[in-house]
Amino acid sequence: MKLATEARTLTRREALDASNDMAPVQGTVDVAVPVDVLWECFLQANWWPKWNRCFFWVRNEDLIVGHKLIWAFEPVRKWLLYKMPATATIVEREERHKVTWEVTALPGFYARHTYSMEDLGNGLTRFGSWEKATGRGFRLTRWFWLCHFTFVKDRSLEGALLLEEVYRRKGHITGLTL
Repeated sequence: MKLATEARTLTRREALDASNDMAPVQGTVDVAVPVDVLWECFLQANWWPKWNRCFFWVRNEDLIVGHKLIWAFEPVRKWLLYKMPATATIVEREERHKVTWEVTALPGFYARHTYSMEDLGNGLTRFGSWEKATGRGFRLTRWFWLCHFTFVKDRSLEGALLLEEVYRRKGHITGLTL
């Protein structure tokens, strides 16, 4: 059973890599927060709504490969009155570098999202967000998903800058300082 799941995942990844359904929505921001501090804060997924305005809530306390990530998004526009629940499977975690999950909850929809961190030295870290999707279900509602992915990227990069502000003021980042 596990081999079949891994083979299916590899096929989805290959299809996503080869897909022309969209260019990846991606961006980075450099922040004056040591990578170790940023990484430890980021691993506290249930803190995400405190610094990243795209999240309404996150259930997880940690990010473990093979586990489900469960959360709800804020609307892409404040006047839209919805909260969008989501689930994903965490498929990759490289310590102090990146976490990737994949979403397959909707029929004909496959997406991968990666948050990354690059240690630039001297207490600087490059924080990044990358996302790409494919599939018939994605193509039918592409206009919404491109707007949503851009919203997630923009709020995530703004959130990293907020973490930098907290770190500058407090010298550390905890659930209480956010």
